[in-house]
Amino acid sequence: MPKCRRVVGFLMLGAVLSSGAVPAGTPAVASSGGAVVTGLDSDHPSVRGRGHDDPRDKRRRSVRERERQQQNLLRDMTLALTPAQKGETDSRALPYNWQKTDTIANPSSDQSNLSDTTNRPVASSGPAGTAAGAAMLEYLRDLAARKQFTGSVLVVRRGQVLARFAAGEADAERHIPNRPDTVYRVMSITKQFTSMLVLKLRDRGLLKLDDPICPYLVPEYIKTCPAAWRPITIRQTVTHTSGIPNIEKLPGYLADVTRPTTPRRLIRQFVNLPLLFTPGTGWSYTNSGYVLAGAIIQAVTGQPYGTVLRKLIIEPLNLRHTGYSNGLPPAGYAKGYVTLGLPAPVLNGSELFSATGLFTTVDDIARWDRAFGSYKVAPPATVKQAFTPQAKCPPGGCLNLPSSAYAFGWLVDRLQGHRLRYHPGLFMGYTAMNMYLPDDDIQVVVLSNVQDTDTAGIARHLATLALDL
Repeated sequence: MPKCRRVVGFLMLGAVLSSGAVPAGTPAVASSGGAVVTGLDSDHPSVRGRGHDDPRDKRRRSVRERERQQQNLLRDMTLALTPAQKGETDSRALPYNWQKTDTIANPSSDQSNLSDTTNRPVASSGPAGTAAGAAMLEYLRDLAARKQFTGSVLVVRRGQVLARFAAGEADAERHIPNRPDTVYRVMSITKQFTSMLVLKLRDRGLLKLDDPICPYLVPEYIKTCPAAWRPITIRQTVTHTSGIPNIEKLPGYLADVTRPTTPRRLIRQFVNLPLLFTPGTGWSYTNSGYVLAGAIIQAVTGQPYGTVLRKLIIEPLNLRHTGYSNGLPPAGYAKGYVTLGLPAPVLNGSELFSATGLFTTVDDIARWDRAFGSYKVAPPATVKQAFTPQAKCPPGGCLNLPSSAYAFGWLVDRLQGHRLRYHPGLFMGYTAMNMYLPDDDIQVVVLSNVQDTDTAGIARHLATLALDL
């Protein structure tokens, strides 16, 4: 029975989470309850106000911290080769040289120190003379000049940066500019990470994809399971085939997005709603399924979602500016705007949870994509499954985007005949796009803190230019 597996799973994962050595240079983590924040230590809310230290001690710690960060910047970002790749030259295991562009474009690691005179596009491209990179930067500069792009962009092909660009303001009130390393909420790109956690826990024997969800949810999250939910499986929660209505479309949810909540309260909002269709017979995008997946992740591990995310994905891949917080991202993150000049509500992370709660940078998302190519994120069979179609898209495509099927947190498509796996993010002040062409080792990441930005169109155009090399 699943409940027995849950007890065994807790013991197994406890050993996994507690016994692994943390890699050198892994960022410090502040956690309280379900809150997990990664990134620059000085940005951790929990670091502030811990006592009345001598100012000189603070300065010395600050110097040591900057030295540590500088060492981290110089670390090789190479992803480890698998045994099957040894002896080969595989570009998916090569680093891309983002450190150099960081040094030029980002002389300060504290965004609050930048003046409004730096509020102009920051751009860099790959090897001198790369026609595609030059075309990308010209295209992005033109969009920025016409106020059609605010955010950060990174395009990488076979380990080389073709374009790294930022424009507009992360905080219009304080005139803090976006930079290539600005932290954004990426909304539904979170689903790629939550799906991979489910697959990794499956690999550890803590759950099965076709297990019914009810035994994992009762009684921790719901008192009794609705009869309509009993056939729903874990697989269906992360492939949008459960038939459960989308919590994001409920008026009560939208009214509460700025307030703290819990997974139990989130689930309570949709547990008694009628299903849209019999589980497994249709496809309808729903954040509710991913809320349930996050609850199941917590149930089988006995750990908060953010802690499991950090231990199984963020730390092993050294995603130094990625995380999940029950509150806000680290200080200096890009504030959200519905349109230019119109601030969006300040979202509480606990309302977003495992469906849309991730914050990150373009660099970390590109590194995440490349971890699939090197199989560092998971073994080859699991990576293959993550990209394998699980449900056919409606006639107009999943999410009305060009796509034939939905995999585990990825839309399935082809671009000029090349395999394309991607996912958008869009909600309350943010829009994002992560495009990955696995056979070509191309990563295109477009993150914006202005909701009406066409990140999907921008990313597709950049991916097309990258294919033309």
